Amino acid sequence: MVVIGLTGAMFVAGPAGARVSSASGGCKVLANIHVNPSSDSSANGGKSNLAKLAKKLSQAAKKLKGDIKTTLNTLASYFKSLSKGDAAAIESQAQAFAAAATNFASYLATNCVPGGISIPTIPKT
Repeated sequence: MVVIGLTGAMFVAGPAGARVSSASGGCKVLANIHVNPSSDSSANGGKSNLAKLAKKLSQAAKKLKGDIKTTLNTLASYFKSLSKGDAAAIESQAQAFAAAATNFASYLATNCVPGGISIPTIPKT
């Protein structure tokens, strides 16, 4: 399982053994996003983990179509910028990242959870 908390946002991809709908190839692709964390506990290890995650997301996006492909590419781009410490890109991509994280969670909840769940819309202020 990949969990990375960033400025209040969290990105989670389920483990390969997670039960997903047999009808959804997209869920299988997402369930197979794995990153083996670096044993380096310094900032370099964190950057390495982010770079690995960006690569895995890009690879998954190539196997999918539609909105989820765009969502994964947006997440990959943001994590790649984080891994490089590109402050300007991080700032300029923050809104797109937030929307992509929401879309990712919604896709998982709607398509990959047996029985499905709904995520309420949070009003913008």
